Amino acid sequence: MKRLHLTLPLALAALLVWLFLTAGLGSLSGGAPSLAASVAGGVGIGWALAALFALLLVLISERRADAGLGAPRPWRIFLLALPPLLYALLMLLVAWAGGWPPANVLLIVACNTALVAVSEELMFRALLLRSLLERHALWPAVLMSSALFGVAHAVNGLASGDLGGASWQALAAFLQGVGYAAIRLRTRSVWPMALVHGVWDFALVTSLLTTAGTGEGSVLPFAALLAVLPLCLYGVYLLRASQRAAFQSPN
Repeated sequence: MKRLHLTLPLALAALLVWLFLTAGLGSLSGGAPSLAASVAGGVGIGWALAALFALLLVLISERRADAGLGAPRPWRIFLLALPPLLYALLMLLVAWAGGWPPANVLLIVACNTALVAVSEELMFRALLLRSLLERHALWPAVLMSSALFGVAHAVNGLASGDLGGASWQALAAFLQGVGYAAIRLRTRSVWPMALVHGVWDFALVTSLLTTAGTGEGSVLPFAALLAVLPLCLYGVYLLRASQRAAFQSPN
């Protein structure tokens, strides 16, 4: 069976389809009044379809071995994801400082944030980053994939009706994208960052839900830009020139 060569134009076209699945389906069905309400309102069919779509593209691509579906290589390099994972867990403790939503809501949020994390890591760090690296040097590819990650979050914010949150979501996602791309390249796997990404989103959404019930403002959304700066700087550190020999082949 001949496999698909996922060129950059094809990857960008796939991104448009992926955006429709993640944001467009919710808009056509009426959507929810906010991002938090969307994530907590039930398992999102659009997010599930987007994750399946991205996974299918990776599986049929001609260079799927380069997409990062395998485990980190070598295994001990997973430790590079430990600092951001601990940081995401700290954000979760901050989010739950004032209490937490009911258990059934937490379960729905956990399912949706896991779907979103896997879907976004496959789309942006497995497919788009790989395609960009075929045409561009390391840093331009990382920055462009991170910028597209930011644009996607702005679209999600606008689709859910959260106009005020769209801009900070976009900038925060761009900064996160640098750190996510760095760990994906250094570990040669999307799964370490899918784990970190899922915990981070889970912390953010549960924070929004908790404060929505009390009528107070959430700490995490307003501090998001400052909160993601350490992750961005960590990514810059991982991609420093002295370490690039470790991932010259970004598979």
